[in-house]
Amino acid sequence: MITVIGLGLLAMSICLALQALASVLAARYFAHARTQPIGRKPWRRIFLQFSILMIVLMLGNIFQVVFWALLYRALGAFEDFETAMYFSGVTFTSLGYGDVVLDGRIRLLGPLQAANGLMMFGITTALFFSAIQHATGKLTATNRTAHEP
Repeated sequence: MITVIGLGLLAMSICLALQALASVLAARYFAHARTQPIGRKPWRRIFLQFSILMIVLMLGNIFQVVFWALLYRALGAFEDFETAMYFSGVTFTSLGYGDVVLDGRIRLLGPLQAANGLMMFGITTALFFSAIQHATGKLTATNRTAHEP
């Protein structure tokens, strides 16, 4: 049992590194994007920036789901990668349908992956919310400047 928990914690640490990488890439992109003039069509620019930010952050989460699926395959938990990926995605997002389950001692990895997913989506949400706050502030400042005499 301790070995499985240790393996799960190691997997969570690797996922944190993947999330940190995606977060740094997203933050660097957004830091660059916010220095650009907002332009004549600010909503279009903001939508494009948010779309790119969302894709980068979601790719970080998808890579983590793939990592967990590869771990399950390496442990022999599932016969094929598609099932491992499905289980990993359902677990990482905490949907937990229950139609595919882990057997034996490695079933302890399921709750660890679910907790990991909750934390990683929390980081993703925090970064996205921060970007929304910044964009809203920039848009408000731009509108205020445009309406000054």
